[in-house]
Amino acid sequence: MRDLVTFQLECIECKNSVDFSPLELDAASQLVSCKECNKKYAFGDGTLKRQLKKFAALCLQIQDSQEILGDASVAVTVGEKEVQVPYKLLLTRLKSVLNLKIGDKRTTVVFRVEPTTLPQKEKI
Repeated sequence: MRDLVTFQLECIECKNSVDFSPLELDAASQLVSCKECNKKYAFGDGTLKRQLKKFAALCLQIQDSQEILGDASVAVTVGEKEVQVPYKLLLTRLKSVLNLKIGDKRTTVVFRVEPTTLPQKEKI
């Protein structure tokens, strides 16, 4: 599961990417560390951890539902024109971010879901 949903934040010390999974935030002593400078991050706020886990569960459910989403689209209407964007394409292009304040500095957590391959449609 960790391979499907990865959250990233920019280290406030060295600016490198710190990757973590919200599914690993259960342990009270679980710390997320920057691999470059070893700066540690703790997610002690229960509400934040719960929301991150819910978002991860949503992402995993979307991955699990790709069989039906492969035939679904989102229609975007601009003026008199309508464009249908397939979910498969939409999900690979979305970038969801959460802006947080750590101490007195602002940082952004990026939610990334690894795309998987949808089965090809059989021709009738």
